[in-house]
Amino acid sequence: MTDCYSDPMRILCLMAACGAVACAQTLPARFDLTPPEQTLRKPAQPGHFLESVGRRGAILGSEDGTFEAWLNPIKVLRDFRLSVYFDGALEPVELADLAERVAVSPGRATITHSHAAFTIRQTWVASVDRPALLVLLDIDTNRPLRLRASFIPEMKPMWPASFGGQSSYWDDKERALVLGEGLRRYSLLVGSPLVAAHSEQVGHQLPGRRVLLEMDLTPEVCRGHVIPIVLAGSREIYREALGDVARIVRESDAYYRAFDARTLHVETPDATLNEAFQWAKSAVEKGWACNEGVGCGLVAGYARSGESERPGFAWYFGGDALMNSWSIVDYGDFERARAALEFLREHQRADGKMEHELTQSAALLDWSKYPYGYYHADTTPLYILSAWRYVARSGDLDFLAASWPSVEKAYRFCLGALDEDGLLSNRKAGAGAVETGALSGRVANDIYLQGVWLAALDGYIRLGRLAGKPSPDADTHLARAREAVNRWFVPEKSTLAFARLTDGSLYQAQSAWQGFALASGGLDQDRRAEAAAHLGRPELSTNWGARLFATDSPYYDPLSYNDGSVWPFVTGFAILAEYFNHQPAAGLRLLHGTAAMTGLMGAGFIPEYMSGERAQALPHAVPHQLFSSAAVIHPLVSGMLGLDGNAADRTLTLSPHVPQGWTVRFDRYRVGRSTVSGAITRSRGEARISLAIDGEPLEAILSPAFASGAKLLHAEVNGAPAAAGFQATSADTHATLRTARLARIEAVFQVEERAEPLPLLVNPEPGGR
Repeated sequence: MTDCYSDPMRILCLMAACGAVACAQTLPARFDLTPPEQTLRKPAQPGHFLESVGRRGAILGSEDGTFEAWLNPIKVLRDFRLSVYFDGALEPVELADLAERVAVSPGRATITHSHAAFTIRQTWVASVDRPALLVLLDIDTNRPLRLRASFIPEMKPMWPASFGGQSSYWDDKERALVLGEGLRRYSLLVGSPLVAAHSEQVGHQLPGRRVLLEMDLTPEVCRGHVIPIVLAGSREIYREALGDVARIVRESDAYYRAFDARTLHVETPDATLNEAFQWAKSAVEKGWACNEGVGCGLVAGYARSGESERPGFAWYFGGDALMNSWSIVDYGDFERARAALEFLREHQRADGKMEHELTQSAALLDWSKYPYGYYHADTTPLYILSAWRYVARSGDLDFLAASWPSVEKAYRFCLGALDEDGLLSNRKAGAGAVETGALSGRVANDIYLQGVWLAALDGYIRLGRLAGKPSPDADTHLARAREAVNRWFVPEKSTLAFARLTDGSLYQAQSAWQGFALASGGLDQDRRAEAAAHLGRPELSTNWGARLFATDSPYYDPLSYNDGSVWPFVTGFAILAEYFNHQPAAGLRLLHGTAAMTGLMGAGFIPEYMSGERAQALPHAVPHQLFSSAAVIHPLVSGMLGLDGNAADRTLTLSPHVPQGWTVRFDRYRVGRSTVSGAITRSRGEARISLAIDGEPLEAILSPAFASGAKLLHAEVNGAPAAAGFQATSADTHATLRTARLARIEAVFQVEERAEPLPLLVNPEPGGR
């Protein structure tokens, strides 16, 4: 029997296993795997989520190096793990037990496994555009190692589709396990040119057990090469990936580097907020997913599916995509925002209703027979509102012309779902704020849906004017709906009631859901100011976000999905309501607290929802939820900074609520064909605003906030005195001036004002109350 454990014979055995020529041609030479500039480095936490996601595939795992793999829309395998034998040992050393540190970048993740005899750096890279996933092993060892990869083959499409006739066989030429299904539409490969032994494949059956792949590795091979394991959507892609390992890594790094370079940057004195904003951008961008059967659109989030076929919310959700589009527009990726809107436009129902969700496996079944696609009410008015926000900022009149019939259909659908008082009906249109919980089935109209409807009406009116198709009846509907929602104000609780129930009564509990109506509904100024001022109550707000319902609500439950947990995206509504209604201290506390939740379940991500009682995600929360990360971007840009642009009017509005003693810098804020960079410097008694505008000059409306009771002393623009208005609100004072269309603006406002202390900003400890 040949001794494959002696060094000379190990190399011969290795070459015999894969073929000397094949090894030389396909095994990638060692190359630089140093992480790119944007990298989080931290100790490994085995229970924390870790991923590498491309447009056509994903590695979804844990910081111990175990994972499941998807090539859209198919789950390839689960419970992938690595182990090592050395010095003739009969028992393996599990690498999951040796995970020491992780380095996480937008395009890849590296786990360092450390043992006294070796160090293995395991890097996951999902190709940006191809259905290919790489597991790259950088091994430092002076001893021969036998490396074992083990996993459970799945070959199952995403929920709720299914395959028949799944099969597998070993392709000796490719050194790969091939997974297929009965109709031969898909053939997926998992392998490496160094596989020297593998589990027996019996009669082409898909194993109902763990599959083993083993490699014999010498120190010489490890010193000269990066060891690849490749998962690919076809033989051709498998071969290409093996030949392009270094390029796939470089392409991924370069893509996110270019993405960062062309999108908005914001720098504040709050390091937690700065870091969260930076990671939130890539968290949202990574939601762009494609497959051949359905196309490309924004999915809602990623998590491990375990033994199921539901990887978090990694399929297309209309409402999530539309809310995320506001942040995408804010950070200036107009092309992505347009594509997201067009994807949803293509799936609009004949009656005008917009799709709530669409599985990535929709091409494998008749999705229309399932009840999930159109069951939400908010997606349709959100589409109207989001189309307006995109068109206003981008000036994309071609999109408006192409989309106007779709927007009109969406508007008509909403009109058909109104109750007698002009409010949008949950019973007629579908779910809004409530999906489960104590109020399930009892809500006739909820405050969140009404806030969306009011904002959509306003957006529809503006779009109509821009398209040359004004709609007088929309103004009537808007006035009527505002009047009806104003009647929901509960003076003794200083809040808008959460809902009108099916029995006709108002459910008067205070909720963060009212934030949308308070921020964007155009309601009575005094009532919305009073309600916004009470969003900071400790019964509603925590150090990590706003509860869906205050603790004094009848059905409050801090662990309930719908009855008292903290959702970052709903917290975002509350933050906007506080800033738009001049409660900047409370807004900053919630914004900072939301940002501080970055990394709670996975490095670089904010989870779907947390407990209302302590700073901890609930057990089934999705760790990478796009609209949770977006709850940092949009409230920071449009709320705290008060940035807004109208490309049609060529105007830039800047209404910042920046604390005394802060300087905030930003660059690459886009308005149509213009790009704006600037700085806002606040000290007691003064605000300085510097703007540089590349492209078309813009008319600027500048309205910085000062302390309540402040008095204007002087205002100037570019060294010349300027006339400024002065307006006192319920909680602060704004000096406002309007400039001509300029390419450079240096504005100074001087006031007499009292000192305002910076609000206490807390980074909650995980599990802290």
